[in-house]
Amino acid sequence: MNAIRQTQSWLRDIFLILKKTKNYSLMIGYTYLFIFLVLPSLPLIQFLSPIVIILWPVVVVQIITFYQSQENKKISIFKLDSQLKKSIPQLLRIGLITFFYALLVSTFLSPQMQSIVEQANAGDSVIEAAVFIKLILKLFLFMLPLFAATWFSPMIIVFRGEGVFKALKSSIAAILIYIIPLLMTWASMIVIFALLIYVLQNFLLLFGFSQAVYIAVSTVVIFSLTAVYIAALFIFQFLGYKQIFKL
Repeated sequence: MNAIRQTQSWLRDIFLILKKTKNYSLMIGYTYLFIFLVLPSLPLIQFLSPIVIILWPVVVVQIITFYQSQENKKISIFKLDSQLKKSIPQLLRIGLITFFYALLVSTFLSPQMQSIVEQANAGDSVIEAAVFIKLILKLFLFMLPLFAATWFSPMIIVFRGEGVFKALKSSIAAILIYIIPLLMTWASMIVIFALLIYVLQNFLLLFGFSQAVYIAVSTVVIFSLTAVYIAALFIFQFLGYKQIFKL
């Protein structure tokens, strides 16, 4: 199957599964956003951030297992599968690798991040776009190996019984082999959801809301669409693993 046909197939199946599981998918997206973005940012419980990062592979596999179970008409989002329970020590090692890798990257880029923050806080200073874009590109390039290594590895550990480092290598190999359709699908999803946000925000303007009401409603719309996008990414992860590793 060529890259364009594979991308079309994934996109079609992503939105079919989203439609079929819309209530559960929205709940997954909201919960994920709250736990992994909102909760760690709260002042009194920021100490939870490392724990959240370390636990994410367990969460990912549980969600993938849920979408797999939909093919058999089973709802098991809150029940840990026996295979998953046995693989928790290995999944936590993936989480630890993720945490220390991210810590290393953030430490390396910390001076540049601090410089941008200082510029942003200075009232008479303007952040140079080139500097900001350069930082984002560096962050993306440094994190890319981690994304490739961990995109499929949690599922490989649970469903194929491979060790941690072999699973990381298998994930990277799969990403490299299917890099074009994976990137095309990911880019297409970003464009689709960005267009949805743009259209809905402009649609809200037709109602003549006050600025405060518009901001409140727009925030809810963006947060909800982001939750749907998160769920769509999990479905994409499930479909990619199913296609490549014959789940």
